[in-house]
Amino acid sequence: MEVLTIVGICAAALVLALLIARARFGAFVAGLEAKLGRNPPVPVADRLPPRVREFAQRCDASADDIAVRVRLTQLAELQREAGGPWYWLEARQTIVTGEPGFVWEGWRPFCGTTKVRVVDSLVNGVGRLRVQIVGLIRIIEAKGVEVDRGEAMRYLAELPWAPDAILGNPAVSWAMDGDDWAVASTVTTGGPVSVRFRFDGAGDIVEFFAKDRPALQPGGGVKLCDWRGYFRNYRMIGTRRIPSEGEVGYVEDGTYRAYFQGRVTGYDTDH
Repeated sequence: MEVLTIVGICAAALVLALLIARARFGAFVAGLEAKLGRNPPVPVADRLPPRVREFAQRCDASADDIAVRVRLTQLAELQREAGGPWYWLEARQTIVTGEPGFVWEGWRPFCGTTKVRVVDSLVNGVGRLRVQIVGLIRIIEAKGVEVDRGEAMRYLAELPWAPDAILGNPAVSWAMDGDDWAVASTVTTGGPVSVRFRFDGAGDIVEFFAKDRPALQPGGGVKLCDWRGYFRNYRMIGTRRIPSEGEVGYVEDGTYRAYFQGRVTGYDTDH
């Protein structure tokens, strides 16, 4: 009987610890989101190359009513290293439109709690990646100048999911590179970064590419790698016409390997 009592107390203590850890992680994410959007969007449509401006308008964004932030939900799969297993996650993301900034939170439900929780963010120019197991064990905590650069590049790469930011973010500059490619650039604590976008014949962005994105390695450390991604299946989701699917990977030794695949399941805008 005493053994059962001890086991019950231990189980209750573990459940309480998990609930507290979950609440703390949620408060951490909420704190990041609260710091987003110091600068409201400013109309910049007249500065954009026509093809870039037309793309944003094609996605139902308007320079006359620019959303302050967009919110989306995803079902995603991640692969940490080549040949490794793919892990599925539910995710939600907030992207602001007046300055480079986002908070992406992913989690994998497990027995009423979460097996893995991930937060990837760029807030006030500061990049951060945190990964925890069962809400208790922190296995990755990445920050610093290289992370700032990497997260700023992610913000640029995901602009097709935030067309209002194309029309309203004065911190992002655009230029055409030939007929079918456009370059988006911004400045970080580690210097300027750029991402190139390819348009298809219909005027949709279907691919992005960037050189020398800082990539965290499984064994620790950072390696600069070419970075590529694809957008597919544009459709209306909530208030905007956006790509419903996306894929991202690194190019090493001439070989592309995807590490992220995601499907947008919900979308909304705040004005």
